[in-house]
Amino acid sequence: MSARSILALIYTVELLEKEKGLDCAPALARHGLDKASLDPSSEIGRDRELLIFSELLPQVNDPMLGFEMGSRFGFAGYGQLTMLLMTSETAFQGFQFGVKYQALTYLYGEIALTPGEHSTALDLYPISLPPELRRTLIDRDMVGTFKLVNDIQTQLNLDLKPAEVWMPYSRPPEEQVRRFEDYFGCPIRYDQPHCRALIRNQDLAVRMPGYNKMAQDMYRDQCDAMLARREMPTDNLATRVASYLQLFVRSYPTAEQVARAFGIPERSFRRQLSSEQKPFQSIMDQVREEKAKRYLADSEKSVAQIGELLGYSESAAFVRAFERWTGMTPAKHRKSSE
Repeated sequence: MSARSILALIYTVELLEKEKGLDCAPALARHGLDKASLDPSSEIGRDRELLIFSELLPQVNDPMLGFEMGSRFGFAGYGQLTMLLMTSETAFQGFQFGVKYQALTYLYGEIALTPGEHSTALDLYPISLPPELRRTLIDRDMVGTFKLVNDIQTQLNLDLKPAEVWMPYSRPPEEQVRRFEDYFGCPIRYDQPHCRALIRNQDLAVRMPGYNKMAQDMYRDQCDAMLARREMPTDNLATRVASYLQLFVRSYPTAEQVARAFGIPERSFRRQLSSEQKPFQSIMDQVREEKAKRYLADSEKSVAQIGELLGYSESAAFVRAFERWTGMTPAKHRKSSE
């Protein structure tokens, strides 16, 4: 996963501490960060940020937490990308720049433009996320994206609204639905395959009042330089993949999904793991073995329940896998550890 501005984490910590009453310092310290000395100009790896979120966000019992997180994304938090978008010739070109330079945003997914006869879809395909984080981060990314769009519109005196929005989860209570519809200014469809915002082509064709070709070229060069600097090397990729897989229970992502989450082509992803002598399946087995041993130490969990937590539909399959990893059955391991 590439690096990104640490501002999104700072915004979230401020929200959790000031409005939710959560002390974030211990979780930050476990990841080598000091809350009091977070530098807004610094960067953080997306995988490291996700590990921190996995500790903090489930502690807040608020289904609208993602909405609040996205609403906090500041206009200036996107740096030179904001200036590039504002110097676009049309709104459509601005969205094209947003897709091209999406690695400079805070998204946990990939965005794409899908033109149609009368409207164009801005699609967001979320990466594989732990269930307890999925809706929160999806809401954050969708709301945060249109917070940036709305901030730019305010600066340029425009009025661009989606005609329809998709969300890839079940319809929430009506109070939450109304809050999202008021925010996006359009109907929302739930239980969709991915996130989408449909925007009328006639709106996307409107010429932007801030268009300036010379300034646009300058900001594009600066965004290119930021992209090059933020691309993190894949050293110790196996360790980072293992940390990512530790976030999941019951349903685990495939190698293809993990490669996409890390922003690496699958072939390069597998090649790098092989060079570290840690194929993806061996990392998955290692993570499951470690989790199984921790679960077995909890005498209240049955072997069948542990198998389910590790993604096995049948306990017999888990037992065979555990014997392959350790040379003994889960029951014998549990007894030997007593």
